[in-house]
Amino acid sequence: MSDRILQVSRLDVTFQSRLRSNSILRGIDLEIKAGEVLGLVGESGCGKSMTASACLGMVPPPGRVTGSIKIEGEEIVGRPESKLRAIRGGRIAMIFQNPMRSMNPFFTLGRQMIDVICCHRPVNRIEAHSIALSELKAVRIPDPELTLDRYPHQLSGGQIQRALIALALACQPRLLIADEPTTALDVTIQAQIVSLLRRLADEKGLAILFITHDLGLVSQLCDRVAVMYAGRIVETGSVESVIDEPCHPYTEKLLGAVPVVGRGKRDLVSIPGHVPDAAVIPPGCAFHDRCDRATEVCAKAHPPVQTFGQDHAALCHHARRAQQFTEAS
Repeated sequence: MSDRILQVSRLDVTFQSRLRSNSILRGIDLEIKAGEVLGLVGESGCGKSMTASACLGMVPPPGRVTGSIKIEGEEIVGRPESKLRAIRGGRIAMIFQNPMRSMNPFFTLGRQMIDVICCHRPVNRIEAHSIALSELKAVRIPDPELTLDRYPHQLSGGQIQRALIALALACQPRLLIADEPTTALDVTIQAQIVSLLRRLADEKGLAILFITHDLGLVSQLCDRVAVMYAGRIVETGSVESVIDEPCHPYTEKLLGAVPVVGRGKRDLVSIPGHVPDAAVIPPGCAFHDRCDRATEVCAKAHPPVQTFGQDHAALCHHARRAQQFTEAS
């Protein structure tokens, strides 16, 4: 039996209006195995959250989804809503970047957890209460019995995020999608959440899609990384290979914009221009008008996939010319 939990192939998401067609995602290929954490990185608006929505079967109308998304080998693209409801929560769970907005302020945490558990598992409310308590203990929330009786406003942001992770795990999913889960938290709590997610992947074999714009968090948590630009995956590989030896110019620029403590002074790199509008994606490589390596072919022809070793690939005409990022001493 394959240990692939999520397999995305040639995924396109398009929004069609009377006047134009907006291609939000184009040819996305992703794969996550059991116990693996994949970081999906890119600028705001590049399509990261839309990828998550597609994996959940929640692309809003008039969005059109084509390609393939398989959860443990089961195709979800084109499935009716009644079938998708059984998959969401039960086999795929998601946590969001603003924990305070993810909870109903009118009900206690225990009431909300019990309702969700009863919806997705064949248990009564007494059994659901025990499951909720056990999962709160698993994510190391202090005084879990007391916490279950509290309302969201009585909990800190970090406590709510841990509770949301516990709620996701209570339904025994195989895949957890974490969409910028540490954005609204301070640095200390961020580190705790990252440590918790890593432990869950290692101990429970949970597959995690970690969506972020923070390459520092990716280096701490993830096994592999996929870099997204303008609706395409432009580079994939192990965290070590992509961060130490980026092969796509965009990845190299992203790394150049990250300050590093203790490595001497250097100028931070900025990327000129803007991400192209989804309705007017230029021909050829979408990054060519912002790239200092671009040549005439970049503006005309779609870039090929070039591979570097067993698990490192970049979508670029000149990927082999990309130099290893080095700090100025």
